[in-house]
Amino acid sequence: MPLYTYIVSYKGATRVTQGSHSNFTGFISTWCSNIPAGALPALTPALHKELTSKAYGEFSAVPNIKHVWRKSIEVGGSEFIVIAVQTQP
Repeated sequence: MPLYTYIVSYKGATRVTQGSHSNFTGFISTWCSNIPAGALPALTPALHKELTSKAYGEFSAVPNIKHVWRKSIEVGGSEFIVIAVQTQP
């Protein structure tokens, strides 16, 4: 299974994690559900719950870059960004 690197950003804080999956889209546990407390300071428990309820959905391919996808989710009135990069085939 390919290795994917997920970069998430929320209100100026960034977190990076990796996971091996058959595809990058359906594995929100890797980049969403398992965010440690304090890793993204502005992401309170209530906002984390909101994020997990909105996490499923489409990624868009990043133009002119291979194996990189992006999605944006509104959480608490601010943009939560997820970038997925296929790190290994």
